[in-house]
Amino acid sequence: LMSGVKNNVGRGINVALVNGKTGEPLDTKFFDMWGGDVAPLIEFLKSIQDGTIVLMATYDDGATKLNEEARKLIAELGSTSITNLGFRDNWVFCGGKGIKTKSPFEQ
Repeated sequence: LMSGVKNNVGRGINVALVNGKTGEPLDTKFFDMWGGDVAPLIEFLKSIQDGTIVLMATYDDGATKLNEEARKLIAELGSTSITNLGFRDNWVFCGGKGIKTKSPFEQ
């Protein structure tokens, strides 16, 4: 889904969306949380459709620009660790839009 070869990974939070019914890749994006702005991440998170599997991983720094709204939106995808994510922490997560429980796939 994501790799340096495809040139679709970057500093910050890397996100891949997968159709929860078919397994088809839908989209990949990365959001620079050091030198960038959190607004595009928030907009992107709000646009995710119910039933979508959401894969996230940090590279370098994924937390500096995160605000409460972004953290809340990620928590709604099933994350329990996003509230504690700090400067340059490593984090991987698999959740879903519309999930009713917390994701067991997070470290």
